[in-house]
Amino acid sequence: MASRKKAKTKAAARKKPAATTKRPAAKKQSAAASSGLPKPSSKPWGKAGKALDGVRILDFTHVQSGPTCTQLLGFMGADCIKVERPGVGDITRTQLRDVKGADSLYFTMLNGNKRSITIDSKHPKGKEILERLVKTCDVLVENFAPGTLDRMGFTWEHVHKLNPRMVMASVKGFGPGP
Repeated sequence: MASRKKAKTKAAARKKPAATTKRPAAKKQSAAASSGLPKPSSKPWGKAGKALDGVRILDFTHVQSGPTCTQLLGFMGADCIKVERPGVGDITRTQLRDVKGADSLYFTMLNGNKRSITIDSKHPKGKEILERLVKTCDVLVENFAPGTLDRMGFTWEHVHKLNPRMVMASVKGFGPGP
């Protein structure tokens, strides 16, 4: 038995010792970090949320071009709050109506991913509610005729006084022509 232990010890002595020196760990800096971009998500594909999660849109749009714009923002995760006129709403609620007493498919198709609120902007209480919405939203999208938002009291200066970070977008379906 003693000779076996000596043989194992001699064999172990003949083997080259493993390298024990450790190299200092190199600091890994991702390409995103070095370029100032946010760190890529570590969540599985499709589980990280949507691009505009957390963005709130104040939607003053109607008919086609504006609702299409805000619909796409909603599909990308934005919370869209559609403001409509009392007693009338968006005119497309009744256009091309398929089912009597229900919103038209046309309206539902363009506004299904939004929350709606009816506000009378000419009433002091309505204006107060709109100002609170301006303070809490990130983007205001409108497609009124030129000057309408100003006549409502929501000029660029007033909106930015209420919310300096507000992005204002004006969408028009048709230009002035040639």
